[in-house]
Amino acid sequence: MNKWIARIIRSKTMLFSIALSVLGAVQASMDVFDKYLTPQAMGFVTLAIGVMVAILRVITTQPLSDK
Repeated sequence: MNKWIARIIRSKTMLFSIALSVLGAVQASMDVFDKYLTPQAMGFVTLAIGVMVAILRVITTQPLSDK
C-alpha cells in the first residue's frame, strides 16, 4: 500500500474530511438531504461539522507525515 494512503487511513481528521466530501458530492448531485432536513436543521448540521473539525484538530498530536 502506498505510504501516503496508509497515513491517511490512520488519520481521523482525514477520514472525516473524506466522508464529508463524499456526502457533499452526494448532496450536490442528488439533493438527498433536502427531503429530510429543513434549512434550519442544515444549519445545525453545519455547526456540528465545525465543532467536530475543531475537536479533531485539538486531539491531533502529530503531523500526517509522522503517522
